[in-house]
Amino acid sequence: MMFYDPSSKGEKYIPQTYIVGGFFSNENVWENIEQRWKAENNRVGVTRFHATHVNARSGEFEGWSKEKQIEYSKNLIQILRDQGRDLHALSCGIWASDYYRIINEYGRRKMGHPYISCFNSCVALIAQEMEVRNFPPEHKFAVIMDRNQFENEAVESFYKMKDSTDWTLGCRMATCAPGSTEDFTPLECADLIAYETFRLVHDKSTGDSVRKALSLMFSTNGFLGHALDTDALRSLKEPLENAVCADNSFVVRHAPLPFDNPTE
Repeated sequence: MMFYDPSSKGEKYIPQTYIVGGFFSNENVWENIEQRWKAENNRVGVTRFHATHVNARSGEFEGWSKEKQIEYSKNLIQILRDQGRDLHALSCGIWASDYYRIINEYGRRKMGHPYISCFNSCVALIAQEMEVRNFPPEHKFAVIMDRNQFENEAVESFYKMKDSTDWTLGCRMATCAPGSTEDFTPLECADLIAYETFRLVHDKSTGDSVRKALSLMFSTNGFLGHALDTDALRSLKEPLENAVCADNSFVVRHAPLPFDNPTE
C-alpha cells in the first residue's frame, strides 16, 4: 500500500485529502509483474517508477519528451492490465477538513488519524473481498506498505484489527510491515494507483473525466474503492462516536455481508 501526500510544506501542513492505495493479488502474479516492471525500468534507464515525477517529467524523468512519458506509462499499465481479474486495485480517500469538522475528538481517537482511517479501510476491503469470493479458509493476506511517518501506528492498528473479537475477519489477516520501493517493486505499482486515485478525487471536484490510466484498468482489473466523504462521515458519526473499541481500531464495514450481525 502507498500513501499519497501532495504536500511539500513539512510536517505541520495537513493535506486536505489523504489517499491510501495499492493492489491485491497472489505471489505468482506479483512475480510476473515484478520481472516485467523491472525490465521496463531498465529499458528506459530509471531506478524506479515515481508517479509524481513521471507526470511532471522531473527527477529521473527530467528532459523526457511527452511521447516517451506516455509510452513508458502505457507499458507499465499494460503489465497490470495483463493480469486481468487476478489483480485488484484498492484505494481509500478521506477529506481531512470534513473529518475534523464532523467527527468529534472521541470518534477520531477510535478511527485514528486520517491516514490510519484510510489504511484500515483498505485492509477491511481486502478481508471482505476474500470472504465474499469464498477464498479457502486457510488463505490469508500480508500487507507491505511504504515507509512513512504513520508506519508504526499502521502496523499496530493492523494487529489490533487482526486480534479484535469484534472484527470477525481477522482470520484473513497474516502480517503487516513497512518497506521501501528499493526492496519491494509492488510498492511502485501502489504508487501508481494512489496517485491516480488522488487525481480522480480532485479532478471529479472540477468536473473533469476519469484519467485514461485509471479508466484502462477499470475494464480489465478488479477495483475496490471507497471514499470517506462528507456523506460517509455523517453516516459514520453516531456509530463511531458511540463505539466501544481501542484507539485506531474502528473498522468501517463497507457493505452488508453474510457474516455481519444484522442487529449491529
